[in-house]
This record gives sequence, C-alpha cells and structure tokens, in this order.
Amino acid sequence: MSGRRLRTVVADTSALVSLAVPRADAAVGPDLPDPLQYLLTSCEVFVPPDVVAELRGITQYGDIHAAAANNVLAARDHYTVEDPYERDETPDSRPTFGLDDGETDGIVLANALDVDGFLTDEFGGTNFPLIHAVLQGSRIVPTPRFIVDYARNGHLSHESARTLITTIGPHRSWENSPYVTQLLHRLDE
Repeated sequence: MSGRRLRTVVADTSALVSLAVPRADAAVGPDLPDPLQYLLTSCEVFVPPDVVAELRGITQYGDIHAAAANNVLAARDHYTVEDPYERDETPDSRPTFGLDDGETDGIVLANALDVDGFLTDEFGGTNFPLIHAVLQGSRIVPTPRFIVDYARNGHLSHESARTLITTIGPHRSWENSPYVTQLLHRLDE
C-alpha cells in the first residue's frame, strides 16, 4: 500500500483469519475498526477454493480462530472464489512450492490474475523468501503491514492500527515478532 495502492489482492487463509480476529474477540469493543471489512471494501479480493475449505476446517474448533473463520465465511458475498487451475495460463495441477495448499493455490491465482498483492501472514521463517521467489508480479503484503499501511495512508488512526495489531498479535503469534515490532515503531514516525 505504501507506494502502489492495493486495488486487487489474493488472500490466504491465515491473513483472512487474522483480519477477522478483532470482531471475533469478545474483549474488543465495537469502536475498534474492522480490518476485514476494510480489506473487503477497499480491494477486489480473490481466494482459491482451498482457502474456503481451510476456513471451513478451522470452524470445527471452539476457539477464536473458529469464530474468525466463520466471520470470513459469512462475508462470502464480498470476495471472489476462483480456482486457479481452471485458467488456461496456469498449470493443470498444483506445483510443489513447499507451502500449504491454500498458500500455493493463492500464489498460482495471484500470478494468473496479476493482482497488486498477495495478502499473507507469512513474514517470518523460510516461507517469506520462498513466496517472494514464486510470486511473479504481485507484492507480498504481510497482514500486519496491511494494517500499518492503512494507518500511514490516513484510513485508520495510528492508535487504532496499534490496537488492532496488539489485539490480533497474541492470537496469531505476532507478539514476539521483530517484523511486527518494527512496523509498530513505524507508526510512531
């Protein structure tokens, strides 16, 4: 979002669940902005069918992730589900990138659609450079970066962005991430 504005994105399961956590968290007041709604109203969002299947699988648990996944599924009218392997310009079967099926299919779809960004929670470990290597034109947009960029672009207060990230963080294992720490420092600039 810094630089080029996101108009089209492919989102993976983890990113959608993370953005839906604030509305699924009973401790969050109604005044905190809804980052999932921001995504779905500011961008044309695409997901592969395997992401929907993964979301349905998550709903089987009795935790905040299940509630978040249910929120994403309830917003189904606001994103497009598209099978990347039904397109002429994609391989007939899933490539082996070493990622889970939802991420792999999301990358194939992002490459086929030439979207502005691939929204993911993969910003640590070895998956980030792997995703970067296989994306052909889209930018990797880590979920916390998406939130920070919304604040830096004036769509959200810096304090709201900080609260969203610190609310989502404990549920999604972001709280000890050096990447997230640096993004939070950017909110102070």
